Amino acid sequence: MISKNKNNNDEVIEVFTKFLIHHNHRKTPERFSILNEIYLIDGHFDIDSLYEKMNKKNYRVSRATLYNTIELLLESGLVRKHQFGDSFSQYERCYFNNQHDHIIIKDTGEVKEFCDPRIQSIKKDIEEIFDINVEDHSLYLYATSKKKK
Repeated sequence: MISKNKNNNDEVIEVFTKFLIHHNHRKTPERFSILNEIYLIDGHFDIDSLYEKMNKKNYRVSRATLYNTIELLLESGLVRKHQFGDSFSQYERCYFNNQHDHIIIKDTGEVKEFCDPRIQSIKKDIEEIFDINVEDHSLYLYATSKKKK
């Protein structure tokens, strides 16, 4: 089950199913298993950790299938991709997530999420100034820890 809320589960599956049909992609059990596992993960993940997790649960999916399915999930808006500094790509489910932003602590590699309502206000101002609709945003703040010596 993708979520504790059956309606959310059904909605995510419906979004992905419609996307696959609209783009003439096959609706395979592997793709839906990958979607299921991703929506059970809280936080960020990479392809290798997802692959290991699925192998431990005896899913039979290749890394190629994972990469291809992740691309479809990115296109469908069900997964978001992040590149935190020099590290490899990380992903997170995003269909039911409220917008949040990231602080990357460069010297420790830690990634912290935060949400500040002032960012929504800034987005509204930008929309008015430029007469546009901001559909999405991504904010990364890069920092170093304040270590006491």
